[in-house]
Amino acid sequence: MVWRGMEEKRGMVALFEEVPDPRVERTRRHKLVDILVITLVATICGCSGWDAMYDLAEGGEEQFRTLLELPHGIPSADTLRRVLSAIEPVALRDAFIAWAKRLCESTDGKLVGIDGKTVRGSFAGASGEGALHLINAWVCENAMVLGQYATDVKSNEITALPELLKLLDLRGAVVSIDAMGCQKEIAKRIAEKGADYIFGLKGNQPTLHQEVVTAFDAATCERLRHEAGAFHESADKGHGRNEVRRVWVMRDIAWLTRSEQWPNLRSLVLVESERSVRGETSVERRAYISSVEASAERLSSLVRGHWHVENKLHWVLDVTFGEDRARIARKNGAENVALLRKLALNLLNNAPRPGKSTSLAAKKRRASWSFPYLLRVLGSGLSAS
Repeated sequence: MVWRGMEEKRGMVALFEEVPDPRVERTRRHKLVDILVITLVATICGCSGWDAMYDLAEGGEEQFRTLLELPHGIPSADTLRRVLSAIEPVALRDAFIAWAKRLCESTDGKLVGIDGKTVRGSFAGASGEGALHLINAWVCENAMVLGQYATDVKSNEITALPELLKLLDLRGAVVSIDAMGCQKEIAKRIAEKGADYIFGLKGNQPTLHQEVVTAFDAATCERLRHEAGAFHESADKGHGRNEVRRVWVMRDIAWLTRSEQWPNLRSLVLVESERSVRGETSVERRAYISSVEASAERLSSLVRGHWHVENKLHWVLDVTFGEDRARIARKNGAENVALLRKLALNLLNNAPRPGKSTSLAAKKRRASWSFPYLLRVLGSGLSAS
C-alpha cells in the first residue's frame, strides 16, 4: 500500500492493514485498505448506504487517487457491500480497540460509560434475523468510543458485558453501567481490570435495591446533609424547566446483606431529581452502588456523566449519522459499518474545528466539500485530544 507521501496518515492505514482480507486471491481486484478507507471517508461525509458511498467516491476519484492506489478504479457499490459483509467483525473490532487505546492513551481517572444500543435499520425481515444490538464503551473525558461488542438481542447484554470488559484496558477508570449490568460477576471483572464501578439499582436486584432505598430514610438523609462530603445539591434551569438534584452518599455499608460479595464495595448513593415544568413538580429517586469512595459531588458527577453515552454517542449516531435509518441488514456488514461510524465519530470529535463552529455536523459538512479538512480529520487519529 502506498499512502502517496501522506506519512502523517499512516495511523489509519496501519489500523486497516491489521484486518485480514476475507477474499480469495483471484477475486481481489480492489485492495482491502482502499475499500475500508473509502467506506470510512464516505461515513465521515454523511453517507449511510452503499450507493451513496460509491457516488461520493466516484465523484472524488481524483482526490482519492492522491491517497490510495485504486488499481481498478473506484469499487462498485456491490463490491463495497460484499466485502464489508465478508470481513470478520472480530478482526475489525480488535483492530479498532487497539487503535482507540492508543488514541485515548490512558483511562486512569476517567469515566467509561457502558451501555447498549439496537441498530434498528439492521433488521432483516426476509431472513427472520433480528436487529443487531451493540454494547458500547464510551470514554467521557475523551468523547470517544473505546470499543463495541455485538449481541443478537438486548436481553443478552448481561452475557455480552463480561466479554467486552475482557477486551478493554480499563486501568484506573471508573466504569458506569445501568441497572441491567448490576451483577456481582461483572463487578468482579471490573475489579480484576484494576478499575472501579458505579452501578444503577432497580428491580433486577430487588432485595439490594429495597435495602439501599430504605436505608436512606428521612432521618438518615438529614444526618448526611451535615456530614462532610456526604451531601451535594445543585440546580439547573433552561427551556422552561427547573431541576434540583440532591445526592446523598453512605459509606457505612457493613450492615448491608451480603455486602462482602460485591468486590471493593464502598459507597451507597441516592440521587433525587426534583423537576418543575410549567408549574408541575415531579420527584424521582434513583439508587446506586459503587466501589468509588468519594464525595457526593464527585459521585453526582459520575452518575450524570454516564448519560453522555446516550446523549453524546447513541443520540449522535442516530441523528447525525442516521444509524437507525441505514438499511444495512446483513449482520457482518451492519456490525462492521457500525464500527466504522464509531471510528468516524472518534476522528471528528478529535479533529480541529472548522472555523468558529465546534459542532459535529459542521465538521462533517466541511469534510464533505473540503479535501484539505478531510485530511485533517483523518490525521486526527494519530494523537489524543
